[in-house]
Amino acid sequence: MFKRWWFVGQLRTDRGAGPVRRKGLSREAQHLVIAEWEAAYERLQRIAAERVAAVGDVLREAELPVGDAALDSAARRDYQWALDAFGAAGKVLDEAGDLPDLAAAAVLAERALERFAAVHARLAGAAHPPKPAERCYYNPLHAAAERPHRPEKRSAKRRVRPREAAADRRPGCASCRRAILAGQAPDVLPALIPVRVSRLRKARVLVPYYSVPQKWSLWSLSACGAYGDEWPALVLRGEHRRRSVTSAPAGGARRA
Repeated sequence: MFKRWWFVGQLRTDRGAGPVRRKGLSREAQHLVIAEWEAAYERLQRIAAERVAAVGDVLREAELPVGDAALDSAARRDYQWALDAFGAAGKVLDEAGDLPDLAAAAVLAERALERFAAVHARLAGAAHPPKPAERCYYNPLHAAAERPHRPEKRSAKRRVRPREAAADRRPGCASCRRAILAGQAPDVLPALIPVRVSRLRKARVLVPYYSVPQKWSLWSLSACGAYGDEWPALVLRGEHRRRSVTSAPAGGARRA
């Protein structure tokens, strides 16, 4: 479920990692950025669609006695949340305009399946169904996040090194943690955003998805829907469209 999708790694965020520099925004560089982004978009769109369809097949085929008295109020809430999350995944997939949208569609579909499985586990008698693995903040499509093993009683003389503190700041998969500990940038899910480079000219650059202002992106706030339970309801109300990079003053990156 948390298998890393190889092609996302071909998009690097160097162009958007710092202040916009004019020499990095030539028309030739723009063509390269757009070509890479479109190739990744098409691949990720296909895989996200397959993931959403596969989850839909499971939800349709699984038998869940929703009218059974054994389904308590908590289980009913989880069941409804799973249906809402799956509906939101399909909506985001249909209206996607950038890579984080497609990632969110896959994440919401997977979370719907996890919640649905938890309801089944309760009905089967599990008092405490296993919690789903935490997703990597830097790219929710990576492997599950890893938490460092720390001794309960840390020596008073040992101080946490800056790189350790940076790696611990947000949940990250093993690969992203290793990169941060080595002083390198993690392999971040990119977003394509517009910037104004002159009074008459705009350009598009790739930046980490979480660096997009929250007023333009629901996913920079939620790690593509990975954290928190409020996102399906917001998507079903259309909040993901109102918080869109197309609302940015410099225009949008949404595909036609």
